[in-house]
Amino acid sequence: MEKAAAEKAAPLELLGSWASSYTHRVQLALRLKGLEFEYAEEDLGSKSDALLRHNPVYKKVPVLVLPDGRALAESAVILHYLDDAFPAARQLLPADPFDRAVARFWCHFSDDKLGPAVGAVFASTGEEQEAAVRQVHENLALLEAELREGAFKGRRFFGGDEVGFLDVVLGCGSYWLAVFEEVTGVQLVDAEAFPLFHAWLRDFEAQEEVRETIPSVDRLLDYARGLRQMLLAMAGGAGAAAPADAPTAALPAPATADIAVDI
Repeated sequence: MEKAAAEKAAPLELLGSWASSYTHRVQLALRLKGLEFEYAEEDLGSKSDALLRHNPVYKKVPVLVLPDGRALAESAVILHYLDDAFPAARQLLPADPFDRAVARFWCHFSDDKLGPAVGAVFASTGEEQEAAVRQVHENLALLEAELREGAFKGRRFFGGDEVGFLDVVLGCGSYWLAVFEEVTGVQLVDAEAFPLFHAWLRDFEAQEEVRETIPSVDRLLDYARGLRQMLLAMAGGAGAAAPADAPTAALPAPATADIAVDI
C-alpha cells in the first residue's frame, strides 16, 4: 500500500517525441486520467542514454519511467498499465470483458491495417499511392460500418459518452489524415462517404485534452512536407540525406522509422 501511494504521489516521466502519435497516445491518456507527469523530449537522431537504457530492445519512444526507476515501453502496453495501476482514475477500457476485447481488436486493426495503409499513401506516388488510398478507404469503410450498425452503433465515441482506449489509439494518429491530404493532394476522409467517422474525428479533436496534446496543424504540415520529401528521395535512390530546404523538424533517415506516419 505504501509503495502504491508513493507511486501515485510522485510524478511519472515520459520520454517522447513531439511528432510521434504513439507519444501522443500516452500524453493524452495521462491527461484524461488526471495524472501528473514530466515530459522529456527525445532527439531521435541522437538518442539519449536514458532512452537506450530504458528501452534497449526497440530503442524507440514512448517510454514511461516510474518513480522507482522502472520503465515501460510501447504505447499500448503503457496504456494498459495506466488503467491497471491507477484504478481510481478514469478508466479507458470498458468494464465489460467482451467490450474490452472488442476495443483491443480494433486497436490492433488500427496498428496492423489502417496505419500502414496511410503510411503507404504518404510515402508513395503514382499507381502505388492509388492502391494505398484504396486500402485506406476500405479500412475506413470497416470502421464506418461498425459505427453505423456494429459494436459502436449510437455512440458518441468508440468508448461511449467519453473518450476511451480505442479513441486514444485511433484518434492519436487520425489527425494526420488531414495533414497528409494537404501534403499529398489526395482525399482520404470523405465526409459524405464516411460521415460517422468524420463526425467522430471532429468531436475527438475538439476535446480539451486532445487540443492540449496534438501539435498545431502548421507545425505538423511543415514536418510532414520535409519528411515526405525525404522518404520519396530515399525511395528513388537519391540517398538518405535530407534535402537542403527540408524543415529543421525533419529527422535524419535512421530516425524516421521511429515516428513517421503512424496512426
